Amino acid sequence: MKLTNLESYLMRVISKKEKSFFSGLVLALLNILEIIYLVLVNLQRSLIKVKQLPVPVISIGNLVAGGTGKTPTVVWLVALLKEEGLNPAILTRGYRSTSQKKGLIFTSSELAKLTPELTGDEPYLLAGLLPETVVAVGRDRYQAALKALAIYPEIDLFVMDDGFQYLKLKRDLDILLLDATNPFGNGHLIPRGTLREPLAGLKRADLILLTRTARLAPEEIDGIREYLGKYKTLPIGIVKEEHSQLWSLGQWGQNVPPIAASRYLSGKKVAAITGIGNPVQFLVSLESLGAEVGYFKAYPDHYPWKPEEVANLIVTLKEWGFEDLIVTGKDGVKLEVYREQFEQMGLNCLILSLEYQVDDQEVTSEIMDRL
Repeated sequence: MKLTNLESYLMRVISKKEKSFFSGLVLALLNILEIIYLVLVNLQRSLIKVKQLPVPVISIGNLVAGGTGKTPTVVWLVALLKEEGLNPAILTRGYRSTSQKKGLIFTSSELAKLTPELTGDEPYLLAGLLPETVVAVGRDRYQAALKALAIYPEIDLFVMDDGFQYLKLKRDLDILLLDATNPFGNGHLIPRGTLREPLAGLKRADLILLTRTARLAPEEIDGIREYLGKYKTLPIGIVKEEHSQLWSLGQWGQNVPPIAASRYLSGKKVAAITGIGNPVQFLVSLESLGAEVGYFKAYPDHYPWKPEEVANLIVTLKEWGFEDLIVTGKDGVKLEVYREQFEQMGLNCLILSLEYQVDDQEVTSEIMDRL
C-alpha cells in the first residue's frame, strides 16, 4: 500500500468511516499507540531543559496536526511588528529540508541560489513573502537563533513558526491558532486522532486566533469561545482572509503586480492540486472565490513531486481541456522548476496567495504589551 493510500485509509479509520472487522483491529491498535504517544510526550517534557534567548520570542503554533493557516499568520505578524518599528526574524525548523540539521540563515535576496529542498518549502515561501526578513532554519532553534543574531545583531525579536510544542525555548508570547471549522480534531491524540497534545495544552496559550471562520455562524464562534473559557480566560481574535491574489510561476516573489483572485477565478473551471496539511480548506477557498474546481487532488503535506508525475499531470489536464492549474504558495515554490514544461504545454500554473488580517485592537495590544 502506497504511503498516500495508507494515510487516506487511516484517516477513514479514525473518523470511523471505514467499517470492517480489519478496520476495527486497526482502530484498537491505534488506541494503544495513542496511550504510548501520551506517555512519550509526558516523558520527553519532563526531561526538557528550557533555554532563553537574549531577545523576545513569539511562538505561533497549533494543537491539531495539519494546516491551520500558520504561514499567512506569520506573514501578518511580522508585517505588524515591522510597522511598529521592530526588526523581527523568523525561526523555523524547516521540516523535511536538507538544512534542518546543520541550520541555515538567509533572506529573500539569497533565494536565487537556494532551493525549497534545501531551505524547506515554508521557509522559502516566507522569505519570498517577507523581503529582507531574516529566516533562521534549524532543528535546534536555540542554536539557529544564536547564529542569526551573530550575523544580524540588529534582530530584536524572533517569531517562531510552528513552535507551540517546542518547549525547549522560552517564549514571551504563545499564540495558538485554531481552525474554527475543526478546532479540536476528533479529541484523540496522534495516531488515534490529530491532536498533537492533550487539550489541557490550551492553558499554555497567551492568545488564541481563530482561523477559517468565514462559513461559521456567529453562534458557532461563540460556542468555541465558551468552550475555551473552561480552560483559560484569554484574548481570542478572529483572523480574516483578505485580498486573495494569484501569481504565475516565475512571477512569484518578483516585482510583478499580482492578479486579483476573485476577478480571475469567478465562474472559471480550473484544476487544483496541493500538498498541504488541510487540503479541503484550499478547495473551500477556491470555491469561495467563485472557481468551479473540475479536478482536485490532494497529496501528503510537504509532498515532493517527481518529474514524471508533473509531466503526466500536465498532459492529463491538457487532454481534459483545462487551461489553469491552481496551487498554494507552499506547492508553487516546489513546482517552479517545472515552469518551462507548463509554458510549453500552454497550461497556466497559478499560485494562490491568501492574506490574513486581525483587526482586533485587544489582540494587537496584547502582542505589543508583552514585548
